[in-house]
Amino acid sequence: MNLVEFLGFNYLTLTTELVLNNKNKKMKKLNKENTDDQYDPIDFIKNLKPMKATRSKAAVWAELEKLMEQPLPEPVKVRTLNFRSWSIAASLVVLLSLTILSVMKFYTKNVTAVAGAQSIAFLPDGSKVHLNSKTEISYHPFWWKFNREITLAGEGFFEVKKGEKFTVNSIQGKTTVMGTSFNIFARGDEYEVTCLTGKVKVVSAINDVEVMITPNQMVAVNQSGKLNTKLNIDAKLAVDWTEGKFIFTQEPLSKVLAEISRRYGVEIKNITNLNEPYTGYFNKQQEIETVLNFVCKPFNIEYKKLPSGGYIIQ
Repeated sequence: MNLVEFLGFNYLTLTTELVLNNKNKKMKKLNKENTDDQYDPIDFIKNLKPMKATRSKAAVWAELEKLMEQPLPEPVKVRTLNFRSWSIAASLVVLLSLTILSVMKFYTKNVTAVAGAQSIAFLPDGSKVHLNSKTEISYHPFWWKFNREITLAGEGFFEVKKGEKFTVNSIQGKTTVMGTSFNIFARGDEYEVTCLTGKVKVVSAINDVEVMITPNQMVAVNQSGKLNTKLNIDAKLAVDWTEGKFIFTQEPLSKVLAEISRRYGVEIKNITNLNEPYTGYFNKQQEIETVLNFVCKPFNIEYKKLPSGGYIIQ
């Protein structure tokens, strides 16, 4: 018996079984309806009529042969990445991640207040820095959430929001706080930190000596790295420059004239060796020559205006 004949035989057998099953169901139904001895199964079988076939035997065989002649579907090809492909893909992901992290960590934003002007820098966490004339700060804005750190050159008044450690780096020293307000003067060899609120830790960059100061205290770092602390001062005087005021108490005349030069954006020459102590008060609303008269006349010092617009001390 070949495959076609085998399938045909099974098909006819299955058909016969279906017919008999159908008849059996009808018999069971009749058995339930006729519980008395009135029902005779033999009579029921004799009365069965053969079912009329709807398709000929030849048609059934023809359909089976047609199904057998149809080609089998082709198997689906599954592409797999080999180890080298996975390694290259993983390397690209790692390289891209490192590039993004490098950009976030090392991208630097600079804020500068030029001579004759002041500025305010708003930091990513809401902290503020008031920049005095000729002052520059730099920080990493995309890395700020992980490290609140600033580099300062000049003078700045900081209003720091509470949070993780906040660090200000300068050539002369390092100042660290958590959330407070303070002023830093970092120009040349001078480094002075004044605390207005909270606590401030100051570390000398020369010898790593540190000190903690609280409101109305000030610490200065000298050229040898020694920390000199002043207690019970009026800390607000240290930030009067944010309102355009000049307040000096026993400051060397050279430092006073240098501050005038920065705040007015005008060059003043020959001030290096002027060490006389000066105490005085004035504001930027006054003309620069009026201010120079306030400062120079008590010491019998003359000045001359240059064609460039600057001044020279004679």
